[in-house]
Amino acid sequence: GVPLLGQTRLRFGLVTDSHYADANPLGTRFYRESLAKMREAVATLRGELVSFLGVLGDIKDMAPKEPEAVTLASLAAIEAEIQQFGGPTYHVLGNHDMDNISKPQMLAGITNTGIPKDQSYYAFSQSGLRFVVIDACYLEDGKHYDRGNFDWRQTWVPAEELAWLGRELAAAREPVIVLAHQRLDGTGDLHVKNAADVRVVLERSQKVLAVFTGHDHAGAYARVNGIHYYTQKAVVEGSGPDRNAYTLVEVDASWNLTVTGYRTAVSKDLPRG
Repeated sequence: GVPLLGQTRLRFGLVTDSHYADANPLGTRFYRESLAKMREAVATLRGELVSFLGVLGDIKDMAPKEPEAVTLASLAAIEAEIQQFGGPTYHVLGNHDMDNISKPQMLAGITNTGIPKDQSYYAFSQSGLRFVVIDACYLEDGKHYDRGNFDWRQTWVPAEELAWLGRELAAAREPVIVLAHQRLDGTGDLHVKNAADVRVVLERSQKVLAVFTGHDHAGAYARVNGIHYYTQKAVVEGSGPDRNAYTLVEVDASWNLTVTGYRTAVSKDLPRG
């Protein structure tokens, strides 16, 4: 529903899994079309006057065996579309973001407004809310995903980051929204392997309203121990403008969330309590 006039505390936009690459379609993924889809999403959300744009990972992809320079060019092209937003942007790292380049190269090629370039997980505040961005692109031994050295089913939040997350939540003076790439609401190939450990930290804080993720292109929703887990559909899936997906999230004065889905994205009320 539409919040009462003057009762909206914050509006922000989310987009995920554009997988942009100069590559031929594969199955249901139309890589080249993601540039135009991102352009539409950014223009629409900018027109809605959202406070910031959150990008939930896998902004790029690659053709088989392409040179690193081509991958970096694809990254530059899709990030240029994202930066047409003209306001604050915040990225979550997805596995494909490191398919042909290193994590430092990826971080150097994107803009996380006000965040040091070397930070892949971080937090920021907007309108009395704390946003916490998680990086689960690590192998079980704590090594970063790097130039294709990863298995998309093997995704972990390392102990050091879990400790950081606990400290960040303990220090938060505001309600919290978490942004991640891989799912945290259960178990399976598309979920963070130690998601249960992450949920313990989130639940213990009693501050987390919702977790927004990508990675699972079909989208999903669950509520686990009072926290909403909304998985957004992927931009890359399907051909044509109608097969795009992006959302506008509104937070009202009582911390209820309303997700408005565009194109294939799912609209959902995420009430507090």
